[in-house]
Amino acid sequence: MKTLNKVLLITLTMTSLQSFADSGASQNASAASKHSALATSHGTVASAKLGSAVIATPLIVVGAIGNVALQAGSALMENAVAATPLEVTDKTITAAPSPAQIMKVNRQENL
Repeated sequence: MKTLNKVLLITLTMTSLQSFADSGASQNASAASKHSALATSHGTVASAKLGSAVIATPLIVVGAIGNVALQAGSALMENAVAATPLEVTDKTITAAPSPAQIMKVNRQENL
């Protein structure tokens, strides 16, 4: 009886091994390894893109400010070297009251 049990056990084991081997465990492990490598490469690419964006942002801001400064400087230079003559007038233009008016105000306060 013992021999029959051993033979039966060995036969069942040998036939069931083939079904376990076809279950795709090795294929799943291979696919998992492939997906893990792809995920790592995608993560590296995403990190590189993020790093590029972090570095590019200040450069873009500085470039925009530099561009505005260049345009303003160019406009000022064009005005400075313009060939149009300045207008000359006989009228005196002052931003503050005339000295005579200031002297009148000071004399009235002292009295």
